[in-house]
Amino acid sequence: MPLPNDMMPLGLPAMFWAFLVCGIFVLITGYAAGYVTAAMPRSGGGYVTISRVIHPIVGYIAGWLMFLAEAFSYGLIGVACFEAIMIFFNIALAPTVIAFDAATLFVGGLIIVWIFAVLALLGTKLYGAIMHIMFWIPAIITVAFFAMWIAGATDPNLLATGVQDVMGTTPENMVTLAIDSGMTNNIASVYDAFSYALPGAFWAYMGWYATTFIAGEVKEANKKLPKVVVLAGLIILLVYAAATTASAFPGMRLAVRTVDGHDWSFFQAYSWLSYTDAGKEAAASIPNFQSAWSTGVASLIARGMGLNWLSILIAVAAVLWLANDIPPFLLVASRTFFAMAFDRMMPESFAYVSEKYHSPVWSIVITAIAGILGCIAESNVGGLGTYTAFAGVVGTDIFDAFFLTMFCLSCALLPLERKEIYDRAAVRHSIGTVVSLGFIATMCASFCLYTFLRESPWIFHPSSVGELSSAIGFFLCIIIGLLLYIYHIYKNTTRGVDVRTLYLSIPPE
Repeated sequence: MPLPNDMMPLGLPAMFWAFLVCGIFVLITGYAAGYVTAAMPRSGGGYVTISRVIHPIVGYIAGWLMFLAEAFSYGLIGVACFEAIMIFFNIALAPTVIAFDAATLFVGGLIIVWIFAVLALLGTKLYGAIMHIMFWIPAIITVAFFAMWIAGATDPNLLATGVQDVMGTTPENMVTLAIDSGMTNNIASVYDAFSYALPGAFWAYMGWYATTFIAGEVKEANKKLPKVVVLAGLIILLVYAAATTASAFPGMRLAVRTVDGHDWSFFQAYSWLSYTDAGKEAAASIPNFQSAWSTGVASLIARGMGLNWLSILIAVAAVLWLANDIPPFLLVASRTFFAMAFDRMMPESFAYVSEKYHSPVWSIVITAIAGILGCIAESNVGGLGTYTAFAGVVGTDIFDAFFLTMFCLSCALLPLERKEIYDRAAVRHSIGTVVSLGFIATMCASFCLYTFLRESPWIFHPSSVGELSSAIGFFLCIIIGLLLYIYHIYKNTTRGVDVRTLYLSIPPE
């Protein structure tokens, strides 16, 4: 979805606007999710609130889809870490080339998945310590990211030198290749470019409300949770907005060319060559072409400045930043599954908690197993990625956005449907405020859900065998959730368990 420089609102790329708008949605939905969870702080987060406020079947399906979204994403990130190693270290170490085939990416993703699963089994204390290490190392190096982006914006020739040094070509040649392969004939509208960028932005934010799923394990969650979720979301928003802006400017000011009255630059050309079929075919003529990432741009600028050692540090930090997404995905998925098992709506053995490490053992193991499908989708091992788009980025976005919509709706309905819970909430707001907050948050989440469905024609109008397979897989995920719900309702009823009473009560702390 190429958008020329002159069509960008305020001169800022579509990705910036996607992160900004999605970030505003994050703040609104985050407070709504934090508030309703704080009213009943239990492990399971939105699954608990949706099933207790809206309806058990809605909560079950939403929780099930959320579990799948996070578990698949867990596998996606595992593979993405190895993809990042290829891209960033191929820039940092050029002309040395690191190449992983699909099978290696798949196996590497599996290794990452199970390493983190084992660490999670050893308890949240160790897991939390590892999360701190994984966060602070790249956080410190991120200062260098911004320093490189600013240097590149000040002197775009630094980026040009880095491109020549690493890829053996010039930005001008890359712009020519992009134009010749059809970039300027496929101009997107601002809204189309924004819609195309939104799923990636949403997926990058995904997990911002992970704390709500471990509310039963957080001290004074009933008082602090809403503010914690919003503050974390605000920090993430500022970082993403700054990064997307700073990383775009060097490329937007390099190799600018006017075609049919529109200004094109290295920024659009690099993206086109990286992420479109026609562009990838054209990029095959570039000796050491590496796909466009914002952190990759910082690394290229470092190479252009002769700071090869800094390029290596940037590569390390970039991989660690990706790996930072893994802990929230694993925590959310395993706690959701645990809460469903605790409600006897999954095999009760899945609710087993290790006496020594206080971790939900089987919930973590099941999450890791489900993550294998995400590894397949991202690695395309055996060509199977074409048939598993439902486990890819946009597919998981749809599941997550549906869950988030219901999560926010449970906030709006809390004082109307479960006033006794609302009255006991430590965070006090008027009924009108809570209903309005929940309604606005629901609209924000619904907009994201609509956009993701709009960007996924393969669901309702598959045009190939791979898309048909992905569509079948998408609907099977939903159908399996419905069948599991019906089975466990029947099983509990025959055992004399009053399911209605079970879902009216809040799980013990």
